[in-house]
Amino acid sequence: MRGRRVALSLPRRLLTDLSHLSRGFPRATLVTRINVAALMEPRDQARIPWPVVFAKAYALVAARSPPLRRVYVKLPWPHLYELPQSVASIIIERDWPHDGDNDEKALFLGRLKAPDIATLPDLAARMLAHKTAPIDSIADFRRALAIARLPLPLRLLLIWLSLNIGRQVPNFMGSFAISALGSHGAAIVDTIPVWSSFLNYGPIASDGGVDIYLSVDHRVIDGGPAARAIRALEAALNGPVLDELQALASTQKTQCSRRNLRADHGRRSLRAQ
Repeated sequence: MRGRRVALSLPRRLLTDLSHLSRGFPRATLVTRINVAALMEPRDQARIPWPVVFAKAYALVAARSPPLRRVYVKLPWPHLYELPQSVASIIIERDWPHDGDNDEKALFLGRLKAPDIATLPDLAARMLAHKTAPIDSIADFRRALAIARLPLPLRLLLIWLSLNIGRQVPNFMGSFAISALGSHGAAIVDTIPVWSSFLNYGPIASDGGVDIYLSVDHRVIDGGPAARAIRALEAALNGPVLDELQALASTQKTQCSRRNLRADHGRRSLRAQ
């Protein structure tokens, strides 16, 4: 059977390179079901994407748990490097022109710095920019594409350095990653393991139940701390994150009521004339 060759796009090159470099990362994946029923209504009212909600909650947990902010690096010798703050990398799907007139669904990393101290609306706005702004206008995307244009040996060297110089890891990869496939009715069990922790969640049921998958680098995080991190994640979601969502939802209701009152007053004024 005669087919045709399809060249690797620039984003696909990087994904292939990361897959190659990830082969030496020992992984452990934990699965636990948590409940986020209390967050569903205020999140809908506040219009905050679920990946942002989970990113802030996980960063709040990592702020109190140093192992979740550590990465394994090999330069100048193998050691753990502890970051002062978390940087979330959310997997973003964008249309990328490739193979003639056909667009490819390409993956990019949308980094959110210090999500634990940022507000949810700010994080949501940054994520929206990563999803909708022109690709060339986003510095992280431009840098990734510039690396993808390099010859293979140089690409692999630069990516390897970005994974093995402690202070550079958050600048290129972030300290943890989040997949947002739950809204598509699926979850990832096996990941490309270049992060110390990769958070993934399945579809959220009508009763608020959701399966959490936490894949960790076993050189950095053991099973016990990872299991406790998931429980702490549930507590953060139903604690400070819920409080912020409820405050945002209340503000939205107040603003909506004021707009309705102004509109009603305008209609009465028109009728009076």
